[in-house]
Amino acid sequence: MKKERTGDNSHQILSLTGISFERRSVIGFVELTIVPLKDNLRYIRLNAKQCRIYRVCLNDQYEANFHYFDPFLDICQNDPNTRSLEVFSQYHLSAAQKIDPDHNSGELHIQVPDEAAHLVGEGRGLRIGIEFSLESPQGGMHFVVPEGEESLVEKSAHMFTYGHSARLWFPCVDSFAEPCTWKLEFTVDESLTAVSCGDLLDVVFTPDHRRKTFHYVINTPACAPNIALAIGPFETYVDPFMNEVTHYCLPNLMQILKNTVRYLHEAFEFYEETLSTRYPYTCYKQVFVDETEDDSTAYTTMSILSTHLLHSIAIIDQTYVSRKAMAQAVAEQFFGCFITMQNWSDLWLAKGIPDYLCGLYSKKCFGNNEYRYWIHQELQEEQYGGIVLDPWQPPASGARVEPKDVFYFPVRNVQTI
Repeated sequence: MKKERTGDNSHQILSLTGISFERRSVIGFVELTIVPLKDNLRYIRLNAKQCRIYRVCLNDQYEANFHYFDPFLDICQNDPNTRSLEVFSQYHLSAAQKIDPDHNSGELHIQVPDEAAHLVGEGRGLRIGIEFSLESPQGGMHFVVPEGEESLVEKSAHMFTYGHSARLWFPCVDSFAEPCTWKLEFTVDESLTAVSCGDLLDVVFTPDHRRKTFHYVINTPACAPNIALAIGPFETYVDPFMNEVTHYCLPNLMQILKNTVRYLHEAFEFYEETLSTRYPYTCYKQVFVDETEDDSTAYTTMSILSTHLLHSIAIIDQTYVSRKAMAQAVAEQFFGCFITMQNWSDLWLAKGIPDYLCGLYSKKCFGNNEYRYWIHQELQEEQYGGIVLDPWQPPASGARVEPKDVFYFPVRNVQTI
């Protein structure tokens, strides 16, 4: 049974100050402002994986006791008799439910002390400050540090976040159904650039000018899974057709960057005309990084893309791949970032609509033959069956799933050729 929600997350501050490429570590601070839905709130549950929690403070005044427990660290509890796929699947589901933010659960359990009980009141904001660190993350954040004696800038060392599991790199309410406003602060070496979601308000240097802090703000509510970060010696290129669009690439790649992104403005114009609505944010950023798992991943007001998409004007075949990847990321700004899913059963819409829009744009750019060939490739990949999504609820254990009870994903496969 789904637990009753105890509060809404209205605003969050994320500050990363100790980012070390040598140790592949991060020291940071978050502050969540939640609005309790009941006066007797005594426990607050948040999501945090891989993080070492040092201190939890309420309204900057009261120290709060906390308990950290991640059931995924040992799903079967070292029981040799449970080493079967069926038993493991049951334990895995149980572990996921114990830390599901949509079920008012999480890895970090915070107890509201008795002396701070007066802070909890229906409709009043409660600020939860958490100091934490992250060392050698196994997921969610990736450091690219090439070997050699050169400096970090000379080696083009950089880092970026990936995937849509924000709990892997900072404490939060890791749910698509909990959007809030954000204030983001990242302190880096003076030779590096921090690119993140939202509008860049200011860049402040430390007194010794050896470090600087980038201040971003997101006034349009966004959920934690759609927050991202990339740090490196990036070169900056403002789109000549749309000044609110900025592109970032690693050193010595500027020339091919300019060629790769020269038609991106057409994707914005096409989607705005097709949807009869303006782009929902005030800015958009594209960051090209190395060693990514996916060619492109969209986040609120920004996308992280692979350097493999960059190409010179002489390589014609790559144009089809790169323009589609960038157009897909822009489409997901409308559906997936601005309009997010409330439940996991909405995933087919959050993924299917951007795919469909990207298909229409590809048809306009490359013609009907290229469009048909793309659809043919997608159908070939799905000939053995796609991902089955039940839009209502998961079937009971052992229950048979009937064809009438499911939707097939992705939606793009039902487009008309």
